[in-house]
Amino acid sequence: MRKILFIITIGIVFMLLLFLYLFLVNLRNTPEQKTPIIPFPTQSGIQPIFPTTYPPLVEEEPLLEQIISRLPVTTDAYDIEYLSSSNTFVVTIKESPYEENKSKAQQWFLQNGFSSIEGLNILYNSYRWVE
Repeated sequence: MRKILFIITIGIVFMLLLFLYLFLVNLRNTPEQKTPIIPFPTQSGIQPIFPTTYPPLVEEEPLLEQIISRLPVTTDAYDIEYLSSSNTFVVTIKESPYEENKSKAQQWFLQNGFSSIEGLNILYNSYRWVE
């Protein structure tokens, strides 16, 4: 019985010494200085670029909601979608000629209540084969 008690006591002392060693090693390795934060390099005189948003040129706000409720528009020549998160209309030209179908998409905006498309945030893209 004394032999078992002696082995348990040795084990407990060994564990205490191990914990004490780990504690002291961690104290020695703690950083005394924080890593400095290095700002993102910029060139002087260059201002950050922020996206430009224009308010839609619609006569009444409920009219804008009515126009958006008609979207997405899908034709053989183009698609029109609205992204509410960025207040952006996305026009995808699906067929050639690009400029002609882009004009048709712009006409859709004018025919559906917009007085002008100048202040609208419109993103134009096309399929790879459209010229």
